[in-house]
Amino acid sequence: MFKVSLHKRAAKYYESLDNNTARRINTVVEDLSRNPFEGSHIKRLHGKQAGKYRYSVGSIRIVYRVKDDNVLIEAIGPRGDIYK
Repeated sequence: MFKVSLHKRAAKYYESLDNNTARRINTVVEDLSRNPFEGSHIKRLHGKQAGKYRYSVGSIRIVYRVKDDNVLIEAIGPRGDIYK
């Protein structure tokens, strides 16, 4: 099992979500704690974001980094703005 934590910026966005979307994000956190490397919604990022992964949940993207047994969710946001 991996330990999942949220960066301050990701936590701020998470707190602003409606209940339905927050539940979907909670499901993602459970998935990431089991296996943050493989899945149909997971993609390894390239370029400036190299070394990070993204998980897509509808139009929302979750960008995270894995180090040892820890997963740090660095950002949560809409598809168009998350990579800026």
